[in-house]
Amino acid sequence: MELSTFATITGMLALVAGLPILVASGATIAFFLHLVHNDTYMRTAGAVIIVLTVLTLQGSYRIGTDAAGLIRLVAWIGLIKGFLAAWFPRLLMYKTERIFEVVAMRPFWGAFAVVVGGLLLYGAQLV
Repeated sequence: MELSTFATITGMLALVAGLPILVASGATIAFFLHLVHNDTYMRTAGAVIIVLTVLTLQGSYRIGTDAAGLIRLVAWIGLIKGFLAAWFPRLLMYKTERIFEVVAMRPFWGAFAVVVGGLLLYGAQLV
């Protein structure tokens, strides 16, 4: 898979997750927690993430400081997260609950996701 395609997909997903956290954090977090408590969903999503990241990394697996290298870094992080979701969904569920339990940090996580999504979409134009 082309790096630009992976960056566009991942950037859009980050925006789709981050913007609702900024607008309606309570309902969005409840939705996310509902999803992570579903074992079948977590394992299936993990498998899909593994496939997307492996297809992305098959061209080159080198991490660097240029746009392509940073997008590959995101792919490596996604690969690790995909394995955790597929093989250890309860661990990822626990970590997700811990991240979102501090209500004051929710806007930070939403803004972080929006910034990462925007940077990935910008990076997709550079590679």
